[in-house]
Amino acid sequence: MIQNLLIKIYNKLIIGTKNKSTPSTMSLRSTIQSTLDLGFSLLCLGPLTVLFWRGTFNAITDIAFRDLPTFSSRWYPALILYLIGTTMKILVDLTKHSLRSILINKGPCLQSFSSMILVYLDAFFGVVMWVGGFNLLYVFPGLHWYGLTGVLLVASSILMVIKAFNSTGSVPLGISTDEFENVYNPHNYFGTKFENSCSYKVILDTIFSYTVVHTLVICCWWGMWELENRYILFPCEITVKDIQAWDSVIISYFLVFVVVAINNSVKEMREEDGQFTKTAAATFTAFLAFLAALNFWRGIWSLMDFYFFPSMSLWNNLLLSHVVGFLGTYVAGSSLTLTQSSEKDSNTPDFLSFQYWSKYGACGKKNHYEDLDQHSETTPLVNEV
Repeated sequence: MIQNLLIKIYNKLIIGTKNKSTPSTMSLRSTIQSTLDLGFSLLCLGPLTVLFWRGTFNAITDIAFRDLPTFSSRWYPALILYLIGTTMKILVDLTKHSLRSILINKGPCLQSFSSMILVYLDAFFGVVMWVGGFNLLYVFPGLHWYGLTGVLLVASSILMVIKAFNSTGSVPLGISTDEFENVYNPHNYFGTKFENSCSYKVILDTIFSYTVVHTLVICCWWGMWELENRYILFPCEITVKDIQAWDSVIISYFLVFVVVAINNSVKEMREEDGQFTKTAAATFTAFLAFLAALNFWRGIWSLMDFYFFPSMSLWNNLLLSHVVGFLGTYVAGSSLTLTQSSEKDSNTPDFLSFQYWSKYGACGKKNHYEDLDQHSETTPLVNEV
C-alpha cells in the first residue's frame, strides 16, 4: 500500500535520531514530525478533502435544484436532502457501533473493505445533509446581513453554552486516520457506546448529535461563509480570479500558524490563571480554528473551481473531483477525514489533531487492535439567482 511505502521512507529519514535520546534530538525529532504533519495536512489531505466535497456538493446541488432557479422554490427538495442526509448519518453511525464487536476478530481484508464502504457512505450522506441544510438556510432567513449574522451568533452561542463549539473545526487543523478503532467508534455528544450504555441511550445520543449539535455547526459555517462571500471579503476583492481565489487561502494559512503558535499555551493554562481567563482563551482559540478551517475550505474550493481541469465538462469535472478526493484520502489512510461528526469539547482543549507521520512514523506503527477486546467507555460559492 502506498501509505506503508511513505511510512518506510519517513522512517529512514527520521529513525536515525531515535537512538540518540538526548533532549535536543528528541525536541528536533518532535519538531520535524509536527512540521511534516502540518505540511501533509495543508498540502495533501486538506485539498483532497475539499476536492471530494466540492465534486459531491456541486453534483448534488445540480441534480436537486437544476430546475429551481430561485432560493424560495428550493425548500422542499432541500428539506428532503437534509432529512435523508441526517437519517443516513445516524444509521451509518449506529451500524458502526453494531459491527465493531462482529468485525473485531475478523481478517484485515474484511475489516478494510467494510471500513471503506461505511466511510464512503458516511462521507457521501454527510455532504447530502450539508447541501440540504445550506439550501434551507438560503430560503430562511435568507442572505441579508442581519440574517447571516443572527444565524452565526445564535448557533455559535448555543454551541459554546453546550460546550461543543470545537466541532466547528476541520481540516487542515484536524484529520482522522482510518484505524479500526477510529472508524467503529464514531463520535457523539455524550460519548455513549453499545458496550457500556443501553442501546436506546446510544440511539438518542446519536440523534441528538446530528439533529442538534451538527445542525448548529452547519448554521455556523453557512453564516460565516456567506458573510465573507457577500459582505466581508467580496467588496474588498479585485474581480480577477487569482485575487478572488487566493484571499481566503492567505487568511487561512495565517490563522493556522496563529493557532499552532498559541495552542500549547492555552492547553497549559492552570487553575490559578482563573476559570474565566481559561474559558475566554479557549473560546478565542476555538473561534480562530473555526475561521482557519472555513477560509481554507473557501479558498481551496475557489482555486479548484478555477484550476482543476477547467476545460473539462461540468459533470466529468465533478465526477473526477469526487473520485480523486475519495481515493486519494483512502490510499493515504485518512478517508475518515471526509466525514463530519460532532462531539462535546474536551475539558483539556487541543485545537490541533493533524497527527499523521508522528502517529505512524519513528515510533513504529502502532497495533490498534490489541486492546479492542476490552470494553471502554461549505456552500460553497453559490451562483446568484
